[in-house]
Amino acid sequence: MKDANVLSTGLPLLLIAVTLAVVAFVVYRRRESAALTRDAELARTLRDVADGDPVRLAAIEEFETTVYERLFYAGVVGPKLRSAAFSLLGLALSLGLAVSLAPLDGFTASTAKIVAAVLAVVFGIATLVFAAWAVYHLVSTPRVSFVESYDDEDEQ
Repeated sequence: MKDANVLSTGLPLLLIAVTLAVVAFVVYRRRESAALTRDAELARTLRDVADGDPVRLAAIEEFETTVYERLFYAGVVGPKLRSAAFSLLGLALSLGLAVSLAPLDGFTASTAKIVAAVLAVVFGIATLVFAAWAVYHLVSTPRVSFVESYDDEDEQ
């Protein structure tokens, strides 16, 4: 009796929570990408308005540096994280389907269980691959940084 209560209340709530978390993450990443695009356009506009003033150009270059560092991360690591999040959602939904179908018998139910299990394996592997790929790029891809150029200017 307790298993039926957990299955009927806990599993749907867990699936809803996972779905909302993945959707919120993807919406956040899209907003960040849109903000970076606006910031890059703003930097171009400000450069045109600066009209050669060295102080304004220095401030704009600082702003551009932070924007390009964030763009680099959003362009390289961000898509892999989104793919990992969607794969995780597919894994959670297919596992939820497999657990929901577990008590059923019959040819159709058995076929649906097998399909759900195969989908769970595929989405599980995809989640691991995309997460590993994101970590690999996060660790191995060189960063865009201008710290060394600032250090050289200060030492001279």
